Amino acid sequence: MEVVQIEDHVQLNLNDSLDTPILSKLVNYEPLSNTNLKFKSFPLSELSSTESFRDQESLVIKDLLNVLLGLDGAYIRYNNSFNPVNDHIPDFRIAKKMDSTLKALCNKVVKLGRQYFFVCRYMERLSDLSFGMVLQRLSFEIRQFIRLYYLRFVNSLEKEFIENLNFSIRDLVQKIKDSEIVKQLELFYLICLKIDNEMNLRNNIDLMEQDFNNFINDLKDETQYKSDILLATDSSILPIPRGGIILKIVQEFIEDNLGDKSSVTFLKNLLNSISVNYCDMLQQWMTQGELIDPYNEFMICDAMKNADLKTNYLKYDDRLWFTRYRIRKDGLLKKFELKDGNVLLFKVLMTGKLLNILRTSLNMSKLPIDSNNDLTDFVQLTEGTNLELYINKWYENANRLCLQLYFESYDLELFLNCLQREYFGYQNGNGISIFLQRNIIDLSRHYSKNHKGLERKLSQYFESQKQFVPSDNLVSQRMTLQLDKNSFQQVILQYVQQDNILNDKNPLQDSSDKILHAPNFENLRSILLNEASHLPKSSKESRKSNIHYLQFNLNVPYPLNIIISRICIDQYQIISRYIHLLQYHGKLLDDTWFEINKHKIWRYKGYNSNINRTIIKRCRILHNKMNNFVKVVLEYFTQNVIDKEITKIINSNKATTINDLQNVLQESLTNIMTNCCLSQLIEIQLQLFEIIHKFSKFIISMRQKLCRLNPTIYEHYLSRSYEENNNNAQDGYNEEEALLLTSNIGAYIEQVYFGFDQHVEAFIEGLTHYYNSRTEVRDSAGNDNSGRLINSLRMLKG
Repeated sequence: MEVVQIEDHVQLNLNDSLDTPILSKLVNYEPLSNTNLKFKSFPLSELSSTESFRDQESLVIKDLLNVLLGLDGAYIRYNNSFNPVNDHIPDFRIAKKMDSTLKALCNKVVKLGRQYFFVCRYMERLSDLSFGMVLQRLSFEIRQFIRLYYLRFVNSLEKEFIENLNFSIRDLVQKIKDSEIVKQLELFYLICLKIDNEMNLRNNIDLMEQDFNNFINDLKDETQYKSDILLATDSSILPIPRGGIILKIVQEFIEDNLGDKSSVTFLKNLLNSISVNYCDMLQQWMTQGELIDPYNEFMICDAMKNADLKTNYLKYDDRLWFTRYRIRKDGLLKKFELKDGNVLLFKVLMTGKLLNILRTSLNMSKLPIDSNNDLTDFVQLTEGTNLELYINKWYENANRLCLQLYFESYDLELFLNCLQREYFGYQNGNGISIFLQRNIIDLSRHYSKNHKGLERKLSQYFESQKQFVPSDNLVSQRMTLQLDKNSFQQVILQYVQQDNILNDKNPLQDSSDKILHAPNFENLRSILLNEASHLPKSSKESRKSNIHYLQFNLNVPYPLNIIISRICIDQYQIISRYIHLLQYHGKLLDDTWFEINKHKIWRYKGYNSNINRTIIKRCRILHNKMNNFVKVVLEYFTQNVIDKEITKIINSNKATTINDLQNVLQESLTNIMTNCCLSQLIEIQLQLFEIIHKFSKFIISMRQKLCRLNPTIYEHYLSRSYEENNNNAQDGYNEEEALLLTSNIGAYIEQVYFGFDQHVEAFIEGLTHYYNSRTEVRDSAGNDNSGRLINSLRMLKG
């Protein structure tokens, strides 16, 4: 016998059709009955008699068992349009010659076959990593269900069909109808169908446009419903529904089937199973402050996920802490969509962020926190108030640990006291007073852009004073002096003008309407840039002295900068610059007091009555008014405004949460900033400061002018001075010139006197309006602090 060797050859068939992928199931794929029948079926027309009905029924049952597995048979076949390469779900067509009774029963089973086919196909699709861990786990649960339950159920039907000669199609349909497994398959089918519809919806919409619409809707909601809680949110739409979106879909099915106990039990078990990874993410975030979310499924997203955070500047930047983590609005669970949802979301967000502070500050990859595995049942967690209790528990824990870190390890109370000391002169009045006194000449000079030499000189003196500061004063050690490029007037008027814009209803309404009706992000950007370019600019100001540019900078170290942010330091700087201006002009007036009350030329008794009345006495009265004005305003602002708010800050160690701590500090600084002295009345005060500064310079320059008004003083001082400088006074004392000079000086003093009085009157009117419109100016004892200031100023004017 001759042995013939046969060689097998395998060739990859490259189909040019775009509908068929290269690696499709073309090799060994089962031929379809609708195109290539594997066997010749027995004609049903020959089995239509009563005697042969049982045979026809058996053949149909055999086909139905195939249909239950998503396969076709001899009499129930795939529709001609079905292509196994595509993801289409096949329609089954039933033989025309089949008995009508059998056909009606077949239609009930065919529906189940289509569902099984769809679930199997979807199960394969969801196993891809791009769908995230929740959908992958759903795919696993479907696979386990089919392998352990559904296929065994179909196998039991087939076994009974083979072994039981009396097994009928009605028995088959009844067993299918009574089976919980079939009901569970239908639930899987409906869940997968819902997910598929959601995917198709996201594929067919402009995600960028939808993201923008969500962003605008958030703005409208915040405008309509003002809340004390500010959430950093991400309104973008995920291209693939993941994580919380899927869990929410299953939760909705539980609610829809509340009347069916077995279905609810099945769906709850399913929800617990597919939420395992989501629960792990929530547990890690709430107990460690770690966001382990490789597929963007969790309710918290990391805006700096793809950024390099190895540099210390980014790692310890307070702005990064505030903006890095956000609430992902796409896929929030229903619990967070209820009335108090924002409060819960805020606590979830803050808990992880606070734990981040702990891990970074302590340089620990894991915190020694025992979570006790208290998050093992997602369904139970979301029932009743369990979620609120869980969130509150870990939120309070994170706050307790953080407050302990701040007040015990970093001595936040001491740092806050040092801030008040250095910026507001709290228990340190001599410090800034000595600095101003020693450098008053340099600070009185006109500011120049080429100020580096002066800045260096002032900085050296400021640094030399630090040797007398206690070593535990971290603020003083890190504080630096500089001359700002913008004057105090330019800085403060930016705040005042912006506040005026916000209080002007028409511009606000117009701007708000434009923003809320912007069609896309690009148009919104153009509107905002246009609004920014049209912000009112401060009018061109005259040259000012260096004191208007003096500023003390402070780089707050991490993690203290989380509480005392850059915004807080900016407010500290503005408030301190205002205090320094008051103190500086007080020093100027103190120096000129010695000039007009102690110098021999000013104290000379031989001036005529006109000079004494219109110049000497008038200058002293005006000087006294100016000096008292500065002292009264400084006393009011430090004792009745700053000290009142400092008390709140110092008592902030009683706060129970980090957010309360931040709010107390921010609220106190904002209250100081919005006081009338730093808001509505600042421009009048700046004009008064200018009058005081010019008047002080005028007083210093008056010695020689006064000598020209009296022959005795002229002979004693000016003639001797001319002789010592070899400069002959050719004309000597001129009485006509003295009379003209007296008249001019008196007119100038009267003009300054009148101008100062007018500005003080405007200041009093503004203060009165502020006082009458605000009830909170009364202190805890019911005293009218602003009222006392008004009365003091009126006494000065009188």
